[in-house]
Amino acid sequence: MLSFAKHHHHGCCMNMRDDIYSYHTSVCGRGVLLPINPRELQRQLRQLKRMGISINQLEGVKKVILELEDKDLVLEEPQVMVMEFGQQKVYQIVAGKVREVARESIREAEPAISISEDDVRFVAEYAGVSEEEARQALIRAKGDIAAALMMLQQKSG
Repeated sequence: MLSFAKHHHHGCCMNMRDDIYSYHTSVCGRGVLLPINPRELQRQLRQLKRMGISINQLEGVKKVILELEDKDLVLEEPQVMVMEFGQQKVYQIVAGKVREVARESIREAEPAISISEDDVRFVAEYAGVSEEEARQALIRAKGDIAAALMMLQQKSG
């Protein structure tokens, strides 16, 4: 048997008869599951539509990734609702699971760039820089010799 706490926060609870309401799995305010009358919900959605606001569920979303400076938040199995009014869109995401991924492990997952010593020597000689500067330029250019040379020329020029 499911039990739901009574919650009177911001007037979001409605008067309902026990025999007509169903449980809606939305979380309101303090993380309490609320019973929502389907008729009342439909009435509220129609009222929003008259005001030029539409609310739709985005189907087929597998995950949402929020890229922070030091880590990524991976929201898995999300329910995504899109509220549109005018040219604005607001996305509401309720995640099934949340996983944090540190930035270092993201970088490590990227394929390593193999840079030959011949390329390093060529770039160093051509640009007139040390082999270490040439190696760093090749790494930044992902192994592209021409791009590395352009970076070094812009740096010295």
